[in-house]
Amino acid sequence: MPDFQGQAATAQQANIEFFFGLAGTMLEGEEKLVRLNLETAKTAFADWYQRVHDGMAKKDKQEVGDLQDALALPSAEKVLTYERQVAEIASSTQTQLAEVVNARYQSVSRQVQSFVENLAQNSPVGSEAAIAFMKQTITLANTTQESVQRATKQAVEAVQSNLDAATKAASEVTEAADQAVQNATKSKAVKER
Repeated sequence: MPDFQGQAATAQQANIEFFFGLAGTMLEGEEKLVRLNLETAKTAFADWYQRVHDGMAKKDKQEVGDLQDALALPSAEKVLTYERQVAEIASSTQTQLAEVVNARYQSVSRQVQSFVENLAQNSPVGSEAAIAFMKQTITLANTTQESVQRATKQAVEAVQSNLDAATKAASEVTEAADQAVQNATKSKAVKER
């Protein structure tokens, strides 16, 4: 006779571990985001301070305008870097969550398979069709879970690839704009002479 109280206690323990595994993984991701946001805020504040300090040292309006133009471009690059870091944190957290969920799914799947095998050994004559149906259902569930997991992985890879392409394109645009500002500044300096 199976020990149902022992099995229930084991299942409860596994559920608690699963919950805390998910919670811990999500908190780690949140912690990374908080650190990134704090570092971004500190950097932005330092840049702002430097801009104000440099702007106060300028003698005429043209120099202040040139300074504003030159400092706006690195900000776009910083936004792109920030967005990329957020995407990397999200992707990493999603991967870790998928690992926790997959481990739990595998554990539950093994338990269900063991239950069905135990049921098959102790079932009355004539219940073979029901047992075969249960085994087929488990196989179908496992196949579905694997398909969903592959599709999720492909989607994450596609998003990462698109983000990489967008970051590259934006970096190229930023570099071109930076070059245009430098050329315009040089042209102004030559004309003023």
